Amino acid sequence: MQRMLLGRMALLVLVALSGSDFAPASAATDMTVAAAINQAGRQRMLSQRLAKAWLMLGLGVAPDRGQAILKESITRFDTQLAELKTYTPTADVRRTLSGLEREWADYRALLDTTPALASAGRLYQQGNAVQAAAHRLTLAYEKISGAPDDRLVNVAGRQRMLSQRLATFYLFQAWGVNTVAARMEMNFARAEFASGMHQLSATLHRSPDIKAAVEQLDREWLVYRDALAQPRDAAGQRRAAADIVTLSEQVLATAERLVALYEAQAVAGGR
Repeated sequence: MQRMLLGRMALLVLVALSGSDFAPASAATDMTVAAAINQAGRQRMLSQRLAKAWLMLGLGVAPDRGQAILKESITRFDTQLAELKTYTPTADVRRTLSGLEREWADYRALLDTTPALASAGRLYQQGNAVQAAAHRLTLAYEKISGAPDDRLVNVAGRQRMLSQRLATFYLFQAWGVNTVAARMEMNFARAEFASGMHQLSATLHRSPDIKAAVEQLDREWLVYRDALAQPRDAAGQRRAAADIVTLSEQVLATAERLVALYEAQAVAGGR
């Protein structure tokens, strides 16, 4: 039995470390609560990563990379939404999933347009609406079990989202879109990320791999945090934007591995 659990854990981690920028969705036919929390949390992240990619194109920041991120993330969001619709065990999940689907339809239509300053304000609002809807869905899945291991999947998954939210609001400022509000949102996200790292670092880790991943994420976060905190005007922010994007992708990759490890731990603990 123990070998079976370890094998399941190893499989989940290997999937998370496979070739794409972030882990593929779990198969809908083998959905667990932890996997649903992970997927819903990844929708939360993708709402911000999509905005980042759209802004990269608008600002001319690594446009080829931005186009690739945009295309990949739209496909992943659509795929995961379809898979989550196969696992709706409660009325709360069904209701919040329908809400996310409605918000996504409007957001997807906007993401398909050519990035322009005139529509960046709409992107600001709709990206936030999708992120909030995905967060509600994540919490609805977490309520099903309320297990501590499932909660850690959510906490680590929120770090994943915040890594992208920080870069997104940095780019909004660089483009002069809702600059005061974007600066406030970036400060809030920075404080939330620091709080999340405190929660994860203070957790008693049963797995050396999780402990190592938390420590790596913390190291990368400190570099990212300091880069975001550098005082710059809009022109300086544009010049530094490519570096911020790169750091956000590095933190995202590490956070993805950590979420996969927590999901594996939750699955093993629940059997």
